[in-house]
Amino acid sequence: MQRAQLPTALAQTIQPMSHSEEEIREHFAHKYPPVDYQGRPIFLFGQGREFGDRRHSVEFHATCSPVTPEHIYSYVLITYCLSGSFSMWVDGQPVTLAPGTCVVLDRHVPHGVASTGPDDRAVNIILAEEFFEGRLLDGMADLASPFATELMTLGASHSAWRFYDTHEDELVRDCIERVLCERLEPDRTSPYLVDFFLAALLTHLLRSYEPKGELDDAAWERTELAGRVREYISQHYREGNLAQMAADLGYERTYLSKFVRQATGSTFKQLVNQERMRRAALLLRGSTRPIYEIAEEVGLANLTSFYQRFRAYAGCTPQEYRAQR
Repeated sequence: MQRAQLPTALAQTIQPMSHSEEEIREHFAHKYPPVDYQGRPIFLFGQGREFGDRRHSVEFHATCSPVTPEHIYSYVLITYCLSGSFSMWVDGQPVTLAPGTCVVLDRHVPHGVASTGPDDRAVNIILAEEFFEGRLLDGMADLASPFATELMTLGASHSAWRFYDTHEDELVRDCIERVLCERLEPDRTSPYLVDFFLAALLTHLLRSYEPKGELDDAAWERTELAGRVREYISQHYREGNLAQMAADLGYERTYLSKFVRQATGSTFKQLVNQERMRRAALLLRGSTRPIYEIAEEVGLANLTSFYQRFRAYAGCTPQEYRAQR
């Protein structure tokens, strides 16, 4: 899609909401029972979102919508105002986005949305944990920004958020519009291009608008080591050998195992399995190779184990997943 076509495409795509505030609240309560947060009830969505073989989700907020109750996504969220205005409550504070401005919320930040009018359009970009793996965001680790470090370090508290006044920032607008073009007229390469545009967007926001803090030596070491662990797993997921990784990175096995759990919230085996299943999903969608070959390719010779793990990862069998392409 050409960028000149975006206004028309967005007007056709972003439709008025047909549900009332009571219906939305009832749906939330049925699917996500509220929890107490600093004396007020919020809905905790958790980690159940389906990303498939992608590292992101791009969704539009409906126009003419009632109030959306306060909730937590449990993923990094970027909300960008496309037109009109977009009013939110972020961790209890009122925030109003004008066209071209955005907010970035870390994983544990509660937020709600005020009612919207017919011209109030916004896009929500939700980032999977896998988005922060590998070398895509290496530049963020060099920014010496506390917010960047918290986003990149999965074991952090994740309670921070930022408002960015980017209405005159051409690079931000360029990245967002390119993401929207790929979202509205996708092909098989779109998920990869969107990842690159989002990496550029996030790195630019943190480089251009965040104060440059000073990280102590221990913080630098944690950030750097977490990146090395992620990179090592992306290259050696077939073997999945913790002892070998510890030897190759120059750390004691027990220490590195504990560090991985603290820094990522997952065990080494869980991270290896996530990477294996992500690679398997790409192979299933991008080739016609037999499933047993794909299982062996990602390091799982036991086909029964592969089927069980893939179903837990994708919510369907490998054959069903392949048929969805």
